[in-house]
Amino acid sequence: MYCTSTQVKLLRDGDFISFEQNGIPKFPRPYIDFMKTYGIGTYGGAICITAPDFDILRSFAEYHFWKFKDAPITEEQFCECVAIGNSIDGDYIAIHSQVKGYILFPRNSGIIKLFPYDEERFIYSINKIGKYLYDEDLENYFEPVGAQSLFLHASSEITNALIERFKAMFKGDYMIENEYICDVFLRRMGGYVQFNLALKSEIAVFYSDYGLACFEKVKKFLIDNGCR
Repeated sequence: MYCTSTQVKLLRDGDFISFEQNGIPKFPRPYIDFMKTYGIGTYGGAICITAPDFDILRSFAEYHFWKFKDAPITEEQFCECVAIGNSIDGDYIAIHSQVKGYILFPRNSGIIKLFPYDEERFIYSINKIGKYLYDEDLENYFEPVGAQSLFLHASSEITNALIERFKAMFKGDYMIENEYICDVFLRRMGGYVQFNLALKSEIAVFYSDYGLACFEKVKKFLIDNGCR
């Protein structure tokens, strides 16, 4: 898995001890290991991985969005679930002390889904959830929380020539290219540059505090090439 930045917000053993005193006897070891190594952030641009939230699901209890017949939890257990993530579309990922697996509460379905984890790496489970939600594999990168952003617009449509000049000037550590976007990842900037090929003119730059020197060079290059 590619991590976009070394500027991370980790959870530590003491945090989990405190969380467990709030009512979860034991967090899944794969989730603990991930949070101690990578921390809070977004995987594949689609799944937000968060610190445990004991309250957010309780706000949905009175609305009966999900069906509990044949579900991995009972309706009574619903308010005891702890959210540990969500998709960018509002699907919630949770755990319960009596259930060995990650519980998915889909935004657009009443069927609660269980993803057993055994001892597999947390990111494998997140990939399975992403595949279930989006019917395709997620891109294998993680963005730690805290990146800053700058949005620019090309004076005319983004051209392949502009992208190729950028790639020649700034050697990327990782890259995603398809008909909709071209993402060039620069760990020395703590982020990446996204050329939006769907909108034709928008360019987004994501960077971390430690990568300001590289960010300024990227910004100058884009402005010198007609972006505002």
